[in-house]
Amino acid sequence: MIMSKTVSLSDEAYDRLKKWKSNDDESFSSVVLRTIPSVATPEELREAINKFKGRLSDEDADIMTKSVEED
Repeated sequence: MIMSKTVSLSDEAYDRLKKWKSNDDESFSSVVLRTIPSVATPEELREAINKFKGRLSDEDADIMTKSVEED
């Protein structure tokens, strides 16, 4: 059974997420799972961030790093 959650996004965030869809049939869940890495260590996070070079701001990278280090 697929459970769902309601997530509120700004129009800008929605538009960005929609652009990442590979086709009209792809779900937003698939986009998130495909593009947002599942990481357990700071080293895994650094590797994932390197894949996003040019698309991820330094501030966002710092936020992601801090969230992994706190877990």
